[in-house]
Amino acid sequence: MSSSLPPSPPTSSPSGPPSGPPAHSAPPLPDATNQRWETVIATLAGLSCVSILFSIAVSQILLGAAVLSLLIARRPLQIPARLGIPLAGFLLWSVLSILFSIDSAAGLPHLKKLYVFLAVLVGMNAFSRPLHVRRAVQGIITGGAVAAIVGLGQFIYDLYMYSEAGLPFYENYITHQITGFMSHWMTYSGQLLQVSLLLLAFLLFHQRLIRRAWGWPALGLIGLALLAAFTRGAWLGTLAGITLLLFFYRKWTALLVPALVLAAYLLAPASVQRRADSIAHPEQDSSAASRIVMARTGIRMIRAHPLFGVGPERIGPEFHNYVPAGAVLPPAWYGHLHNTFLQIGAERGLPCLLFFLWFLFAILREHMTLRSDTDPFVSTLGYGVVAITVGMMVLGLFEFNFGDSEVLTLYLFVVSFSSGLARMAGTGTPCSPAFSPAFSSGLSSGGRSAGRSAIHI
Repeated sequence: MSSSLPPSPPTSSPSGPPSGPPAHSAPPLPDATNQRWETVIATLAGLSCVSILFSIAVSQILLGAAVLSLLIARRPLQIPARLGIPLAGFLLWSVLSILFSIDSAAGLPHLKKLYVFLAVLVGMNAFSRPLHVRRAVQGIITGGAVAAIVGLGQFIYDLYMYSEAGLPFYENYITHQITGFMSHWMTYSGQLLQVSLLLLAFLLFHQRLIRRAWGWPALGLIGLALLAAFTRGAWLGTLAGITLLLFFYRKWTALLVPALVLAAYLLAPASVQRRADSIAHPEQDSSAASRIVMARTGIRMIRAHPLFGVGPERIGPEFHNYVPAGAVLPPAWYGHLHNTFLQIGAERGLPCLLFFLWFLFAILREHMTLRSDTDPFVSTLGYGVVAITVGMMVLGLFEFNFGDSEVLTLYLFVVSFSSGLARMAGTGTPCSPAFSPAFSSGLSSGGRSAGRSAIHI
């Protein structure tokens, strides 16, 4: 009677690889259900980040649906620790500032504004294919071009109406500038700043995604809409971002910026020149002069409440208690400080401001590294996000732009795309060689590092 023996294990010879399955076999393709969920989640996330250019209500509904879909699909969620730690600290200290506020009940409505930070979680985890991210970027740029056309139409209409009524254009227009699909011109300009710099980055560094035949005209329309919005802080922020992109592209081209600015000024209508002149002469413009008083008042608030600030939604009610003695208040709205950094410090305390700055500089550091990635789409995202972040920080010196939900939502989506691409590649460290398809052999070690450098939810 013969006995059955167990099969012998695969053997290897010095001249060839071991038999059996390869050590790094490709993961199995998802089943039909997973594929459907991938499509649903990516569609909801993409529509959410594009629709913020048109309607915050629609965008937030889609954002919530994307989060719910991620939870139902039981997809593992993660945020890179280098971004997650400062972001968590900022959100936690924001809540603490409400609890320690002079009037905590007044700050409770501020909690709903923290909802927009789910855009980070969705942007990093909702897209399962690089194509999804590319489509989202194309959608944002297309949406920005449409918003620019609408804004220019509003500008032409205002120009015609003031002319027909025999009213001076400049004095009337600066009280109600164009808004596109938004409710305020600062919101509109903050979005156009981001779209214009993102588009310029792709036109300079990755022409395959955005065709020049329509990309440059679209950029021209967005630029004209920015000028027509008369938002000086957005002009300066966009100019800073453009200068940075030109420096990255070819260093000598950045030297042309002053000449281009001078030419644009000389060719601009008198009303645009007058608006630009007010940047150098703030005493001649009430909105510019009021910001000086706001800055002095905000510093006094920070000195009095350095840890937790006066509390969210309390700047307006407390403003007159901290105005420097003898200061004259020009006609303006004093509901917030029109400066992102002073606003956060005065409203929520210096620790919260430090967490926020940590978050921004972590974004800058990550995307500065991505500029050298071998994938042109990834490297262009690096260039674009660095320029956008610098532009937003410059704008933040003149406006509380990071407190504007429509502006902040778009920014959080755009800066989270690179981490989403890193997750698809199997590494939580975008600057790892595994991030680029050309170095796919490094995915295994990159995947192990992801577990150590990411916060899993």
